[in-house]
Amino acid sequence: MDHRSQRKTPVFRVGAPVRALLLALVVAFIPVTALAASGGQGTPSKAPKGITVSLTPSSRTVDQGQAATYMVIATSTGGFSGPVTFAAAGLPAGTTAAWSPSSVSLPAGGTAQVTLTLGTEPTTAVAKTNFTVTGSSGTVKSNAAPGQLQVLEVKRSFGISGSVAGVLAPGTSRPIDLHLTNTSNKGFGVTNLTVAISQVVRTQTAVAANLPCTVSDYQLTQYSGTYPLSIPVGTSSLSGLGVPQAAWPHVKMLDTLQLQDGCKGATIHFTYSGTGQAD
Repeated sequence: MDHRSQRKTPVFRVGAPVRALLLALVVAFIPVTALAASGGQGTPSKAPKGITVSLTPSSRTVDQGQAATYMVIATSTGGFSGPVTFAAAGLPAGTTAAWSPSSVSLPAGGTAQVTLTLGTEPTTAVAKTNFTVTGSSGTVKSNAAPGQLQVLEVKRSFGISGSVAGVLAPGTSRPIDLHLTNTSNKGFGVTNLTVAISQVVRTQTAVAANLPCTVSDYQLTQYSGTYPLSIPVGTSSLSGLGVPQAAWPHVKMLDTLQLQDGCKGATIHFTYSGTGQAD
């Protein structure tokens, strides 16, 4: 009898460990997948109620004495609703801000528009100025929307001359019809019309007789019509533009106690000035 022990060859089952490994992997990935599906998604925070404003265009250019307009757009944020008023800060000296309408009722989630008109004076500084516009409703304040205004020096050239109808005598006044010549290709406005007497030329007879006549024998009344006076291309006159004669400049010969025979037949030379601006 053979007493040698019989050894059994071990059998390795490949499938079982593999299945166990796959199972482990699946189990390991389940919580990761679940975390990815639910992680990072909390309740979104609600935006505070407020107002935002903007300008369009953000920059305008005008001549001195003219006005520039902007559209101001107000938008509700966070469900804000209510009346909104506006203000502008940082404007150059001599500039006024006008709002149309003066306030708006802004609905929740909606927008509203107002027109901002910046008016300048003929003396407003020639410069490029940055300013801001804000909207407010009680304690609710908007952002400061940036804007820019560039003011240019008035550069409109035109000619002026004048004519006086009739003869001057002591105590009489005559109107001066101004003639305005616009050589540009478009009409524009005129302001600051003035007339001055530059010289009084006596006749040879008055000079020979040493009879005096000077500027002090006369008095000027300046143009009193409305400004700006719009003049078309070409040559026009106060009479042709329909300006009442009472508003024309006038020259008057004063009736003084001094002998004024030297003013008989004298010729008066006038100088004229004015400011042309964009119409």
